[in-house]
Amino acid sequence: MIVLVTGCRSGFGLGVAVEAARRGHTVYAGLRDLSTDAELRAAAGSLDVRPIQLDVVDAVQRQAVVDQIVATHGRIDALVNNAGVALGGPLETIDEDELRNVLEINVIAPWALCCAVLPTMRAQRSGVIVNVGSVSGLVAMPGLGAYATSKFALEGMTEALWHEARAFGVHVELVEPGPFKTDIWGRNRSLSRRALDPDSPYAPFVAKLEKMVHGIAQDRAEDPAIVNRAIVDLIERPDGRLRHVLGRAAWIRIGARNWLPEAVYGAIVARVLSR
Repeated sequence: MIVLVTGCRSGFGLGVAVEAARRGHTVYAGLRDLSTDAELRAAAGSLDVRPIQLDVVDAVQRQAVVDQIVATHGRIDALVNNAGVALGGPLETIDEDELRNVLEINVIAPWALCCAVLPTMRAQRSGVIVNVGSVSGLVAMPGLGAYATSKFALEGMTEALWHEARAFGVHVELVEPGPFKTDIWGRNRSLSRRALDPDSPYAPFVAKLEKMVHGIAQDRAEDPAIVNRAIVDLIERPDGRLRHVLGRAAWIRIGARNWLPEAVYGAIVARVLSR
C-alpha cells in the first residue's frame, strides 16, 4: 500500500509511519520542516519511509505532495491525518489568532488533504482515510476549550465524510485516543499567550491545571504503540465502523460523561480541579 502520514516528526505520526513501513507498506512521512527528520530516520532505519516536505497549512505543498505520490505510484491507498496542535488555557485568555491557528491545523488542513486524495481514491474505487481525533472531541474539559473545539469539529466533518465516501469504495475512520505518552504533553504542548498572566483571574486555575497535566504525562499516559498499531490495523483492515476510542482513560472519561447526571459530572470535574 502507498500511505501518506502527516505530522511525522514525533509522536503518533512517527510511530504510524514506522509501523506501516515495518509491515511492508511504502510510507510518505510528512514533515513541516525536513531538517527535523533525524528522529524519524533513526526510527525507520532501512524501512521504506520517505520523509517529504509537508506543512499541512500550505495549500501548495498539500497538493504537490499528493500529486507527487500519484505521479510516482499511480495510486494512493491511505491517508493518515495526524498533524495537529494542542493549545491550553481558559477560553477567555485565548486570542483570536491563536484559535484560528488551531482550527487551521486541526480542521481545515485535514479537510483539504481529504479533498486532495479523494479524486484518486474514487477513481481507483478504494482507499482509507484515518483522521486522528481525540477523546477531547467527545468530552470537553476546562482549560482545553480551543483544542476541544477543533476536535469536536473534526468529529462532525469525519462523520459526514464517512457517509459520503463509502459509496465510492473509500473507507473513513476516526480514532479517538485518550492521553498517551507523546510530545503533545511535552515539547509540543503550548499555552495561550495570556494563560500564565499572574494578574489573570484564571491564574490559580491554570496553575492547578498545569500540575494535573504534568501528573497525567508522568503517571497515567499510556504507550503510544497501542495507537500506532490500531491505526495501521485500520489501514489494512477497515471494519466499517466510524469511531475507534483508544485507551483506558478515554473510556473512563466517556463513560463518566455519558452515564452520570450532568450536575454530578460537573461537580466531580470541579472537585478534581480544586485539589
